[in-house]
Amino acid sequence: MILVVDDDALLAGALAVAFEKEGYRVQIANDGGEAYRYVKHPDCKLLLLDMHMPRINGAELLILMANEEIKVPTIAMSSFRDFTSEELKGFSGVVAFLRKPFEISELIELARKYAPKKTPA
Repeated sequence: MILVVDDDALLAGALAVAFEKEGYRVQIANDGGEAYRYVKHPDCKLLLLDMHMPRINGAELLILMANEEIKVPTIAMSSFRDFTSEELKGFSGVVAFLRKPFEISELIELARKYAPKKTPA
């Protein structure tokens, strides 16, 4: 399962549709608190994480995951300039960073490296 975490419902939905077309099973979470429930599940193979969300943001979720030793490859995403790629790679599990807006095809190609085995829809 790929977990898409973004408070932008349109983007989250578009990512879910794109990944489902590629044969992945997708779960959407609207914020870090909701994502926290899913990220602990053993079927969670990849986390697509927006860094700016209400309640628990992306950085806070990454800290919670590190404290509990939850290891899920994570592609961080943000349209804000307060994170750099190098800073985010300091978080355990962050394998890549994409600045919004990005091409969905670019994200899918990157995701294949970390969740190569497709799961039947």
